[in-house]
Amino acid sequence: MENQTLDHQPQAKTMTATINVLSILTFIGCGLFLISAAWQYYASFQFSDQMVLMQEQLYKIEETGNDTAYNFTLQALENSKLKYENNHLLLATSVIGIGLCLWGALSMRKMKLNGYYLWLVGEITPILINIAIVGFNMVGAIEFVLSIITAGIFIVLYSLQVKHLS
Repeated sequence: MENQTLDHQPQAKTMTATINVLSILTFIGCGLFLISAAWQYYASFQFSDQMVLMQEQLYKIEETGNDTAYNFTLQALENSKLKYENNHLLLATSVIGIGLCLWGALSMRKMKLNGYYLWLVGEITPILINIAIVGFNMVGAIEFVLSIITAGIFIVLYSLQVKHLS
Protein backbone atom coordinates (compact mmCIF):
# COMPACT_ATOMS: atom_id res chain seq x y z
CA MET A 1 0.00 0.00 0.00
CA GLU A 2 2.82 2.36 0.79
CA ASN A 3 4.38 1.80 -2.65
CA GLN A 4 1.19 2.91 -4.35
CA THR A 5 1.07 6.26 -2.57
CA LEU A 6 4.72 6.88 -3.32
CA ASP A 7 4.22 6.07 -7.00
CA HIS A 8 1.37 8.59 -7.37
CA GLN A 9 3.25 11.57 -5.98
CA PRO A 10 4.08 14.12 -8.68
CA GLN A 11 7.74 14.29 -9.52
CA ALA A 12 9.43 17.66 -9.16
CA LYS A 13 10.74 19.01 -12.45
CA THR A 14 14.48 18.93 -12.73
CA MET A 15 16.45 21.73 -14.30
CA THR A 16 17.36 21.12 -17.93
CA ALA A 17 20.96 21.41 -19.02
CA THR A 18 20.06 24.32 -21.32
CA ILE A 19 18.43 26.31 -18.52
CA ASN A 20 21.47 25.59 -16.35
CA VAL A 21 23.87 26.93 -18.99
CA LEU A 22 21.67 29.91 -19.89
CA SER A 23 21.23 30.91 -16.26
CA ILE A 24 24.98 30.70 -15.63
CA LEU A 25 25.57 32.89 -18.68
CA THR A 26 22.89 35.25 -17.36
CA PHE A 27 24.69 35.51 -14.02
CA ILE A 28 27.94 36.31 -15.83
CA GLY A 29 26.20 38.82 -18.09
CA CYS A 30 24.54 40.52 -15.12
CA GLY A 31 27.90 40.87 -13.41
CA LEU A 32 29.49 42.36 -16.52
CA PHE A 33 26.51 44.66 -17.09
CA LEU A 34 26.69 45.85 -13.46
CA ILE A 35 30.39 46.66 -13.87
CA SER A 36 29.63 48.45 -17.15
CA ALA A 37 26.75 50.45 -15.62
CA ALA A 38 28.89 51.48 -12.65
CA TRP A 39 31.75 52.46 -14.96
CA GLN A 40 29.45 54.55 -17.17
CA TYR A 41 27.99 56.25 -14.12
CA TYR A 42 31.47 57.02 -12.78
CA ALA A 43 32.69 58.20 -16.20
CA SER A 44 29.72 60.57 -16.49
CA PHE A 45 31.25 62.70 -13.72
CA GLN A 46 34.18 63.40 -16.03
CA PHE A 47 31.83 64.64 -18.73
CA SER A 48 33.10 68.23 -18.77
CA ASP A 49 36.66 67.07 -19.47
CA GLN A 50 35.46 64.69 -22.16
CA MET A 51 33.27 67.42 -23.66
CA VAL A 52 36.27 69.72 -24.18
CA LEU A 53 38.25 66.94 -25.89
CA MET A 54 35.32 65.94 -28.10
CA GLN A 55 34.73 69.56 -29.15
CA GLU A 56 38.40 69.91 -30.08
CA GLN A 57 38.09 66.75 -32.19
CA LEU A 58 34.91 68.13 -33.71
CA TYR A 59 36.71 71.32 -34.80
CA LYS A 60 39.58 69.32 -36.29
CA ILE A 61 37.16 67.12 -38.22
CA GLU A 62 35.20 70.15 -39.43
CA GLU A 63 38.39 71.61 -40.88
CA THR A 64 38.95 68.46 -42.94
CA GLY A 65 35.55 68.81 -44.60
CA ASN A 66 34.58 65.20 -43.85
CA ASP A 67 30.84 65.63 -43.26
CA THR A 68 30.24 61.98 -42.33
CA ALA A 69 32.89 61.98 -39.61
CA TYR A 70 31.70 65.40 -38.42
CA ASN A 71 28.07 64.27 -38.14
CA PHE A 72 29.07 61.03 -36.41
CA THR A 73 31.21 62.89 -33.86
CA LEU A 74 28.47 65.47 -33.32
CA GLN A 75 25.95 62.68 -32.64
CA ALA A 76 28.39 60.99 -30.25
CA LEU A 77 28.75 64.31 -28.43
CA GLU A 78 24.97 64.70 -28.18
CA ASN A 79 24.57 61.11 -26.95
CA SER A 80 27.22 61.70 -24.29
CA LYS A 81 25.43 64.85 -23.17
CA LEU A 82 22.07 63.05 -22.93
CA LYS A 83 23.62 60.18 -20.99
CA TYR A 84 25.29 62.65 -18.63
CA GLU A 85 22.03 64.51 -18.02
CA ASN A 86 20.19 61.24 -17.31
CA ASN A 87 22.96 59.27 -15.59
CA HIS A 88 20.92 58.61 -12.41
CA LEU A 89 17.96 57.27 -14.39
CA LEU A 90 20.18 55.11 -16.58
CA LEU A 91 21.98 53.66 -13.54
CA ALA A 92 18.68 52.95 -11.74
CA THR A 93 17.24 51.32 -14.86
CA SER A 94 20.35 49.17 -15.24
CA VAL A 95 20.34 48.04 -11.61
CA ILE A 96 16.61 47.24 -11.69
CA GLY A 97 17.05 45.37 -14.99
CA ILE A 98 19.97 43.39 -13.55
CA GLY A 99 17.94 42.57 -10.45
CA LEU A 100 15.00 41.34 -12.50
CA CYS A 101 17.28 39.24 -14.73
CA LEU A 102 18.95 37.66 -11.69
CA TRP A 103 15.65 37.00 -9.93
CA GLY A 104 14.18 35.58 -13.12
CA ALA A 105 17.17 33.32 -13.79
CA LEU A 106 17.10 32.03 -10.21
CA SER A 107 13.36 31.32 -10.55
CA MET A 108 13.90 29.53 -13.85
CA ARG A 109 16.53 27.36 -12.18
CA LYS A 110 13.67 26.31 -9.88
CA MET A 111 11.65 25.62 -13.05
CA LYS A 112 9.15 28.43 -12.41
CA LEU A 113 7.50 30.08 -15.41
CA ASN A 114 7.20 33.48 -13.70
CA GLY A 115 11.01 33.62 -13.74
CA TYR A 116 10.95 33.77 -17.52
CA TYR A 117 8.67 36.81 -17.50
CA LEU A 118 10.72 38.56 -14.80
CA TRP A 119 13.89 37.91 -16.78
CA LEU A 120 12.26 39.09 -20.02
CA VAL A 121 11.18 42.43 -18.49
CA GLY A 122 14.65 42.87 -16.98
CA GLU A 123 16.26 42.13 -20.33
CA ILE A 124 14.15 44.42 -22.52
CA THR A 125 13.31 47.41 -20.30
CA PRO A 126 16.84 48.91 -20.01
CA ILE A 127 17.24 48.74 -23.79
CA LEU A 128 13.94 50.51 -24.41
CA ILE A 129 14.60 53.20 -21.79
CA ASN A 130 18.06 53.82 -23.24
CA ILE A 131 16.50 54.30 -26.69
CA ALA A 132 13.84 56.61 -25.23
CA ILE A 133 16.50 58.79 -23.58
CA VAL A 134 19.28 58.81 -26.15
CA GLY A 135 17.21 58.34 -29.26
CA PHE A 136 17.95 56.37 -32.36
CA ASN A 137 20.68 57.96 -34.43
CA MET A 138 23.79 56.51 -36.08
CA VAL A 139 25.76 56.27 -32.82
CA GLY A 140 22.73 55.04 -30.84
CA ALA A 141 21.97 52.50 -33.56
CA ILE A 142 25.36 50.82 -33.11
CA GLU A 143 24.77 50.45 -29.37
CA PHE A 144 21.15 49.37 -29.96
CA VAL A 145 22.06 46.72 -32.54
CA LEU A 146 24.70 45.16 -30.27
CA SER A 147 22.28 45.13 -27.33
CA ILE A 148 19.38 43.73 -29.32
CA ILE A 149 21.48 40.98 -30.93
CA THR A 150 22.66 39.75 -27.52
CA ALA A 151 19.22 40.09 -25.96
CA GLY A 152 17.58 38.50 -29.01
CA ILE A 153 19.76 35.40 -28.83
CA PHE A 154 18.95 34.92 -25.15
CA ILE A 155 15.24 35.62 -25.70
CA VAL A 156 15.08 32.92 -28.36
CA LEU A 157 17.07 30.42 -26.30
CA TYR A 158 15.10 31.01 -23.10
CA SER A 159 11.79 31.01 -25.04
CA LEU A 160 12.59 27.54 -26.35
CA GLN A 161 12.82 26.38 -22.71
CA VAL A 162 9.44 27.77 -21.60
CA LYS A 163 7.79 24.40 -22.25
CA HIS A 164 9.83 22.93 -19.38
CA LEU A 165 8.77 25.60 -16.88
CA SER A 166 5.64 25.50 -14.74
